[in-house]
Amino acid sequence: MQSPAMISNKTHSGTKGYIFDIQGMSVHDGPGCRTVIFFCGCSMNCFWCCNPESINRKPSLMYFPSKCIACGHCVNNCPQNAISIKNDKLVIQRQLCADCKKQSCIDECYTDALKLSGYEITVSKLFKIIQRDRQFWGKEGGITLTGGEPLLQLDFAKEILSECYHAYISTAIETCGNIPWKNYQDVIPYIDWIFFDLKNLNNEAHKKATNADNVLILKNAKQLSSEYNGRLIFRLPIIPGFNDSNENIDATILFIKETGRNEINILPLHHLGREKYQMLNKEYMGGDTPIPTIEKLKTIEKRFIASGIKCYTGSETPF
Repeated sequence: MQSPAMISNKTHSGTKGYIFDIQGMSVHDGPGCRTVIFFCGCSMNCFWCCNPESINRKPSLMYFPSKCIACGHCVNNCPQNAISIKNDKLVIQRQLCADCKKQSCIDECYTDALKLSGYEITVSKLFKIIQRDRQFWGKEGGITLTGGEPLLQLDFAKEILSECYHAYISTAIETCGNIPWKNYQDVIPYIDWIFFDLKNLNNEAHKKATNADNVLILKNAKQLSSEYNGRLIFRLPIIPGFNDSNENIDATILFIKETGRNEINILPLHHLGREKYQMLNKEYMGGDTPIPTIEKLKTIEKRFIASGIKCYTGSETPF
């Protein structure tokens, strides 16, 4: 997990950043059709996270056991001596692996059982990809930066947002809120939309489930609501047993009213990222948490609407 501070990665060849995916033709993350860019690095560690490869700022080694033939080429070519074989499967010492800069094991893997979870890219190269997608967006489309927390890589995020803004490309970010206020100040002029995550209004419950308290998050939410003139929509992942109680929904309603905003998007928990934990030798802590029922989502939705807050349910909500 990263500290909620600015991460800089400027070099003589220009600003670079780490991302782990680019998804074109998305209709779930802002108005119109969008190109969604997934940044590495997060200042939280939510137990239900569907993108565990986003937690570390730099790409991590992913292992696909179903492709592995235990040939030993990776073992023999690992400069950190971080890989061994036990019962025809690789055992990876992740601490040693994290210090490696060569990734020779990947080059020597004949079956593609090893790969990095992300990659480094320059602003100029990323902008070319964005320009390539532009013809498919339609009038309202654009880009959305997500992650991880995109504003941890502030220089990189700011530069790509600025490039898009000055090219008349609609920009949006999805943020967890757990970053210094300055990071928002630096990018606000270049952002049209903000999706701001709320997890739980109870600080102790929030800290236990995400490995971070919510003090800075709530402070940033209020300040953004006051100083940002663009569209700000709060997002609440519905995690049964953690934040779906009437008490937390009522507290969330009260908080949103205090900010002066009146929109929220509720998203049901899913377990689609479960397999990625195994590839990273991590334990998925959300496996026993049930997926919320449609009836439960409708009940929460009605509670927000009755309070005068617009509520959009699900990831397929058209904005």
